[in-house]
Order: sequence, then structure tokens, then C-alpha cells
Amino acid sequence: MSADQAVRESAVRRLAYAVLVLAVRGRRERGGDWGEAILAEFAETTGDREAVRWAAGGLRVMWHERRARRRELPRIVRIRRRVVLIVLIGLAVGLVVNRFVLTVGYVDNGSMETTYLIGDRYVVDLVAFRLTGVRRGDVVELNRPGTDRLLIKRVIGLPGDTVECRGGGVWLNGAPLDEPYLSPDPEYTRMEDCTATTVPPHQLYLLGDHRIVSEDSRKYGPVDEGALHGRVLLRL
Repeated sequence: MSADQAVRESAVRRLAYAVLVLAVRGRRERGGDWGEAILAEFAETTGDREAVRWAAGGLRVMWHERRARRRELPRIVRIRRRVVLIVLIGLAVGLVVNRFVLTVGYVDNGSMETTYLIGDRYVVDLVAFRLTGVRRGDVVELNRPGTDRLLIKRVIGLPGDTVECRGGGVWLNGAPLDEPYLSPDPEYTRMEDCTATTVPPHQLYLLGDHRIVSEDSRKYGPVDEGALHGRVLLRL
């Protein structure tokens, strides 16, 4: 029975043969003597199970053969290959993490002073906050409403909370809000009175720590939770 006849018998045999050819020849027209012998004898197998078993055995042989060839390389060549592989893996992991898990932001305005100063960099969690949700007091990153510019604000009110400004401070659900993260300097924290707002479902009431200059929910109202880009973990 020819190899062509054998691989035409079933999809399983065709797949097993294709994998074996790839392992033996790669991009070359012909592999080594051992590999070509394994391919030639593939046609002698009968049934899908025996074909898969033969292909698996061939893969093990080729793997051991390649390991042996690598060990014959000069030590410096093997070290260089490992270093290149480690660097490539590190770059790939770094790109994935930076794109989908953590990233670094930059403060370009003074609305969060004195907690975050202009020029500060901070680490942003892009994933976990979507699973755990945010809490009062968290600092979050979002797009400024109507723009693609990123900024950071502090979560003051969750859905169902009533937030108002009076007496120079923030009142939450009828009681003054304790905010130990604010500067003791009233030049940063003094607030004018603002209209009491009950936060709708799936929205957040956000304020900047520099209450004098910050443009936040006092101006544009509560923000949709879906508008958040991430949660700030720490300042660098």
C-alpha cells in the first residue's frame, strides 16, 4: 500500500501523516534518514489508532534527534539561543500585560493634587476592577467626558448614594464624609455648595482631590461605570 493510499483512508490518518511530515521535514523538501524512514513506513499502519500511535512515536524520535543536534552545538551558541528565547518571551508577556492587564498613566493636570502631582506616573489595573467592582475612595482612570483624554478622579458616590457639598465639605447620605486622603490645606479642599445628587444605577459620582480646580461630577454629573478605563493601584 502506498503512502498516498494510506493517508486517503480517513481524516484522522491524513492529519497524523501531515503532522509527521511537518515534524520530519519542516520547510525542507526532505528530512533526515531516520525521519524519512518513519514516513515511508507510515503506509504500513492499519486503522486510525495505529496511525496515530505511529505518528506519536515518530514525533518522539524527532524530538530526541533535535535535542541531540542542539547538544552538539557550541555552548556559546546554545546560550545565545536561550537568551534570545527568554528575551522574546519576556517582550511578548510584557506587551500582553501592558495592553490587557496593567499599564502606566501620566498626570498632566493638577485636579488630584496633593495626592497626585503634575508629572507623576501611576500604575493602572485594567482587568481586576471589572471583576471586583470599585469602592468609595478608589482612584479611577477614565476618559474626560466628550474627549479621548485620560484623567483620574476619586470615587465618592456609588449607585444609590446621595452626594452634596455644603459647609466647605462633602456630605454622603446625610452625613459629612471622612476623607483622610485630602490635603489639610483648605486651599486644595474647600468646596462651594453644590446640588444634592442621588447616583443612578450603574453610575459613579467622582471628584478630584484638588476641589478648587477639579472639573468632575459637580460639573458633568455622575459617570457611567462602563466609562472607566481602569483603577489606579499606586503612584510611581
